[in-house]
Amino acid sequence: MYYIVGTGGTVITRELPQYNITQVSTGGSTENAKRLIKGELDMGIVYGAHVYQALNLEEGFANGPKGTMLQGVAKLYSAPAYFVTTPDSGIKSMSDLVGKSVAIGPPGSGTVFNSHKILTALGLMDKIKPSQLTFADASRAMANNQIDCFAQSSSPAAGVKELAESPKGAYVIPFTDEEMKKIMEHAPYFFPGVMPAGTYKGVPELTMPMLTVYWVAHERVPAQVVQDILEVVYKDDIAKELAQGYKSWSELEPDTKAYLDLGAKMHPGAEAYYKAKGLWKE
Repeated sequence: MYYIVGTGGTVITRELPQYNITQVSTGGSTENAKRLIKGELDMGIVYGAHVYQALNLEEGFANGPKGTMLQGVAKLYSAPAYFVTTPDSGIKSMSDLVGKSVAIGPPGSGTVFNSHKILTALGLMDKIKPSQLTFADASRAMANNQIDCFAQSSSPAAGVKELAESPKGAYVIPFTDEEMKKIMEHAPYFFPGVMPAGTYKGVPELTMPMLTVYWVAHERVPAQVVQDILEVVYKDDIAKELAQGYKSWSELEPDTKAYLDLGAKMHPGAEAYYKAKGLWKE
């Protein structure tokens, strides 16, 4: 998420110098949503699941204000949630994680949320030894045999790529059809998706649970600001530049119906842009 914002912010600030995009480092989707709700951020990258939970005051959002201020700008990408170990670990399936030390993601991140949901759905959460580490620390701990496995969201991810290209190699744990069914039943905002072969060295094509990740703006952001920004990022030459800067930008799309189906609102600036371009769906 940090690199997506860095790429986008550089281009947007260059094209629209009247707007200054400041890149802020956070713990990920959960923190982004909570800071947006508090008004500490103007825009952020947030899992659709967290928008839904903030609106329905569920789990980590149960004691806060209703997240009505989280208004959609665009879908940025779909993110797989998966677990990584090494080929020589002896871990070949999710059930093999019983009794193992598993880094479930950085504190406050969407990865902690994702991995907790998946492990709970599979009856494994209380059978592992969980820890919360940054992705870089988890990858290094894996390489140094300090943990048995770590959770990851989105792909390709730098830590997994580094591990896959090291002498140890990387093994991404596959999900069975029955496991995928249990995950979707437990958390219906997941959907099945495919991580293509070659995403990481030596890792085949795999089906895994995925979540949609949205570009969200606080309701206080003026409509003209959002409309101006969307006019820029959807230009063919700019869209190509953004995708070259960071691959996830290539998945940018309106996805208005899916965002509205969460019970949320699109930002008025986004609504105006998409309706003018004939891209609005509800």
